[in-house]
Amino acid sequence: MARPQLLAMALLACFALPDGATQTAAEQRTMQPVVPAKYTATAFRQSAGVAGRTFGLAVYVQQLTSDGEIAELASTLRHKGQDGLAIALDKLKDKGCVSPNGSTGIGMRVVRIRPTKDGGQHIVLATAIPGWQHFYEPDNYRISLVELDVDKDGKGAGSFAPLCTVKFNEKNEFEIERYGWKRYRLANVYRQE
Repeated sequence: MARPQLLAMALLACFALPDGATQTAAEQRTMQPVVPAKYTATAFRQSAGVAGRTFGLAVYVQQLTSDGEIAELASTLRHKGQDGLAIALDKLKDKGCVSPNGSTGIGMRVVRIRPTKDGGQHIVLATAIPGWQHFYEPDNYRISLVELDVDKDGKGAGSFAPLCTVKFNEKNEFEIERYGWKRYRLANVYRQE
């Protein structure tokens, strides 16, 4: 599967209601994520001219987004588009943060964690791009997205797409339409104890 499709699925996991039908209530209770949590990673740039350059990245998870908030955000995206979604995200409080080393970071307004079959976790964080950034980037790139896949020991990999365009297409399927910058590959992801 192409990487843009994987990122689209990750963001869909963010804006879709959970599928509890595949797990029993007891399984869901034993797989509850530990929050708050901190993850560190090495980010690899993949853009031409800077490919291979790295920097440290910290991902903080303070709380999870409720199913009700997710339903509202998905409805907003479906009926008001990405601009409406960005406005709705701006009204939410931060539930996490993504911080490159030496930076104060970006507050993330949506945090979802789903258990994986192997006992690990699929973690998705999303936010609207801060308003000041529109002086530097076109308005159609409104969403930032972080995706982590970690095993039961909190180790894994992921990606960071700082500028995305999201929508529901004419078939009512969720998709990421394009990227403002190439995504960063995250390696050496590790949950801090």
